[in-house]
Amino acid sequence: MASVITTTREKSFFLIIITPLLIFGYAMYSPHITHPDHYLHIAIHEAGLLISGFLLTMTLLSYNRTKLPRMFFSAAAFTTLTIAQGFYLFLEQDMSNTTMIDYFSVNEIFDFLIVVMTVLFAAGVFYKNKPSNHN
Repeated sequence: MASVITTTREKSFFLIIITPLLIFGYAMYSPHITHPDHYLHIAIHEAGLLISGFLLTMTLLSYNRTKLPRMFFSAAAFTTLTIAQGFYLFLEQDMSNTTMIDYFSVNEIFDFLIVVMTVLFAAGVFYKNKPSNHN
């Protein structure tokens, strides 16, 4: 598998995007340390934030190299998802200890499916077919 990150500039860009995401992710997760019932709920949104931030970085690097419109629109989609997950985590900081989370409710299933969709989209964007020798 060929690496998207090949130059020092691209490595720096990758670190500049991922490091603040990790710091923000920790800052949004830490208020929930005392709420064991919220771990899974917040972890789903943390996963969405980190995966979409990673994919945003990869699509920006790919767009910078290829200038394909599909990479630009993918980057815009991942930017939207990263911002949405960040806002959600920010607003959930003050969730009370008594809030009960039903993990089988429509909202939680929807949250989980957004993360699954993001992973599958990433697989579709970055999947590389191996050339076949059908002669």
